[in-house]
Amino acid sequence: MGHTRLLTALLLVLVLGACSHPIVITPDADKISAVSDDRKINKRVGYYMTLAQRDAPVVTPGGGGDSIKYYPYRDIEGGFYRVLSNVFSDVTLLKSTNDQETLDKYEVVLIIKPEIRTTSQSSSIVTWPPTDFSVELTCQITDRSGKGIAETRVTGQGKAEFSEFVSDFSLAGKRASFDALMKTQDALLNLQELRGDR
Repeated sequence: MGHTRLLTALLLVLVLGACSHPIVITPDADKISAVSDDRKINKRVGYYMTLAQRDAPVVTPGGGGDSIKYYPYRDIEGGFYRVLSNVFSDVTLLKSTNDQETLDKYEVVLIIKPEIRTTSQSSSIVTWPPTDFSVELTCQITDRSGKGIAETRVTGQGKAEFSEFVSDFSLAGKRASFDALMKTQDALLNLQELRGDR
């Protein structure tokens, strides 16, 4: 990047300071690696996120005393669906954990409810985009009756320096989301509790 473009980008980041800045932490779902058929879990699962979760903004620190605002459930849902599709033989979205019509229609045997927690910070005192981001993704797995089967909990980390995020202010968040999803995929594949007859 030329000196003039770099200076322009820096000025833009500074001018947009002193407020809560919207970002999108959606990772590139196409980069989530596929799973070989012999590793997949031959079970039909349903996942459930509430509308309140999807519509709730989260505000965490950025740099320069500013903050950032984003929608973690909404941003990560597409990648989460890709992970579940990689791991299990079939995946469907549930309207509720008691969505009997969908449970029966798609012969769902396991229900997965994700919980997402995020943190962010920046080493910069003059620019607002975060340089460090974390996404904790927990999956609570139950059978159709609500009985707990297993749980996974991972933390994805993402970092981005100024020279990288000048063209994408959300870069650290996207990297953290991607890391959390890949770790979740591995954690689910390694859960022996999911491979028995249930």
